[in-house]
Amino acid sequence: MKSKTQVKYGCVIILLGLLLSSSPNYMHLSQAQQSALVIENPTSYFVLAAIFNMQPQRAKPSLLTTIADLHQPLWEFERIQRTLRGGSTANVKLYLLDAWPRLNAGQRRELLHKMATLGAYDVLSTLSERYNLPPVFSTLVAIWQGKPVKTFSNNPYLQPFQLVEQAQAGDSACRFKLALIGSDLADLTHLQALKSAFEAHPEPAEKVYCLSQPIYVADKLDCTTNQGFAMCDLALNSAFAGYDYLVLMAGDGLANVSDKQMTLTHASTYNTFVHELMHFSGFEDEYPIPVNKAKWLCATSGKKAPNLYVGEQAPNNWVLSRTCEHGKLPSYKPNKAHSLLEYQSIKLDENYRKRWLSVLKSGSVADKAIVNSAEQF
Repeated sequence: MKSKTQVKYGCVIILLGLLLSSSPNYMHLSQAQQSALVIENPTSYFVLAAIFNMQPQRAKPSLLTTIADLHQPLWEFERIQRTLRGGSTANVKLYLLDAWPRLNAGQRRELLHKMATLGAYDVLSTLSERYNLPPVFSTLVAIWQGKPVKTFSNNPYLQPFQLVEQAQAGDSACRFKLALIGSDLADLTHLQALKSAFEAHPEPAEKVYCLSQPIYVADKLDCTTNQGFAMCDLALNSAFAGYDYLVLMAGDGLANVSDKQMTLTHASTYNTFVHELMHFSGFEDEYPIPVNKAKWLCATSGKKAPNLYVGEQAPNNWVLSRTCEHGKLPSYKPNKAHSLLEYQSIKLDENYRKRWLSVLKSGSVADKAIVNSAEQF
């Protein structure tokens, strides 16, 4: 090992001798030799700079790190880009804060755009604490932090979203209009993903439910959890009078419906959304409901929901369900197979789609929605 090290440093000394001699031999060092020399003796880069033809984009990590540490903007820029792609947030922050004053305007714009595109909002936030960012990015940081903003109508990174003052009820051809509401950028982004998924596969049919662009309300939405369920208070209810239902995005907890308000979380999927949407039409869960709810819902016989009959004697072709497992009387459902109302990993099947459309056609949706007003209790 010792002999290898001696040989290694001997090569470096020879290369340095060639470089610093009056002889032009250093001009003929190969790219690999130049790189090796710089890695072993970083300050040699300044002597080699005029003839060093290695591009930062093609450099190996060790060479890139060596020259970037010498505060060379092109190399710092490339290191930051690679670190961003690699997802090392802590290192990106370190390199950015140090290199930012040395980067030119074009490099700064490119890095800001890349951070916004990659969703590196925490890095943007850290950068904004030390340096002034263009309004487009300072607004983006503010919304990521859940702070009030005056406008973002011309912000290319926020085009899918809107402020409550800009909210419009949407397509008049739709039977029901839903306002999608969030209090920070993570909320808005998840709502937009659900909106895109639902519009690609609308249920139970097209033009039944139309979803707004996600609406930003900042600190006007306050969410907590209660017995494991997500619960939100919205201070701007009157601003959404033109909508039939509200969909609120919380950070944690279980999704649920209360009267005409749906509360979702960042864990909610497309299937979760459709499951909760069915509750607006009065459908009941087919997994065991909470004890407190079972006490009143499962205490008397009768058809309690489009998919729930409670009593000792089931209707023809209905089968035992788990809904009233904690209640006084047994419960029944109209389909033997498992459904989306029992397991959210299951897609909506045709039997329940037809039943849902039948409920909507009957015109009794408003009354049905109230049945589920205590779903979370």
